[in-house]
Amino acid sequence: MTSTLSTVLYQLARFTSIELFFIAIGTLTTIIIALIGAILYIMLAKRNIAKQQAQLQQQFKYWLVSIILQEPDQQLQRFEVPDDIKPLLYRRFARKALLAELIRLKNDLSGQSGNNLIKLYNELQLDRLSAYDMRNGRWYDKAKGIQELAVMEQKAYIDEIYPLANHRHPMVRMEAQIALVCLQQYEGLSFFENLKYPLTEWHHIKLLQLLANHPIPSETIVNSWLNSSNPSVVQFALKLIAEQHATQFQNEVIARLSHPSDAVRNQAIACLGEIPSAPAATALRTHYSSESSKVLQLTILSGLVKTGTAGELPFLQELQLAPDESVRLAALKTIQHLQQQA
Repeated sequence: MTSTLSTVLYQLARFTSIELFFIAIGTLTTIIIALIGAILYIMLAKRNIAKQQAQLQQQFKYWLVSIILQEPDQQLQRFEVPDDIKPLLYRRFARKALLAELIRLKNDLSGQSGNNLIKLYNELQLDRLSAYDMRNGRWYDKAKGIQELAVMEQKAYIDEIYPLANHRHPMVRMEAQIALVCLQQYEGLSFFENLKYPLTEWHHIKLLQLLANHPIPSETIVNSWLNSSNPSVVQFALKLIAEQHATQFQNEVIARLSHPSDAVRNQAIACLGEIPSAPAATALRTHYSSESSKVLQLTILSGLVKTGTAGELPFLQELQLAPDESVRLAALKTIQHLQQQA
């Protein structure tokens, strides 16, 4: 062992510092060239895959257009697959390209045309590709698979999607939650009961869009959301009440003005502006002095623009003497608006 080490040290000692420098430069240059080569290879491979996919989608497009245009009385037991398409369906890459084109078209179509695409999706068992992605370990595959199953109205997968509504990755759980509502409307919001994570603002918007044409099914379910331990669920319930101008929840909304979360109180104030009434105005005026957040106090004054009446003028006129200029300006704006209404 000692002799081997001595030999190595002797060989190293033979090199001058200049020789070692050139060896290091050569090694580094080789590594850089290899990395550049690998990057170029990956870029060319991706470009080639994208080109092949575009060609396949163009080939599928003409066939899919003929399927979209078929009327119910024109449909046979199964859609006919052209001879030039049949061999492609045995290739996974081609099936994924067809799936991508189907999803793209279905996102823009409804009614009979959309139903035709769903029927073809089922006939070709493309749900297996979507389900495989949903079950895959990579988050972006999961999110993509869930989205495809929702777009193609695959209710048979609801039981598999439901646990993903609490997935640790935000994109996966968001797609799962949207899919559940897309497939089941209000019933799909049952994941609220066990929700571990907060809903984002964008997520609220998406869920409300899906429910826009569906009236609130029962007061009980909304009241349970208003009493949720998850503040973002309470916010969603308040937004839903505001969107649908559900005045029957007025007392429950007023009660949320004392919620510990600033975000919930802010949403309750905004909600009362969408279901204006004398009790709502009184509740806002009364809550003003006990509100700890100056921002929310200003929000209350803005809310009185929508729900206030001439009865709030004495309260607002008192605020004209407040030391804070922003409060005085907000009160003045509300006074002017209420006087114009009167």
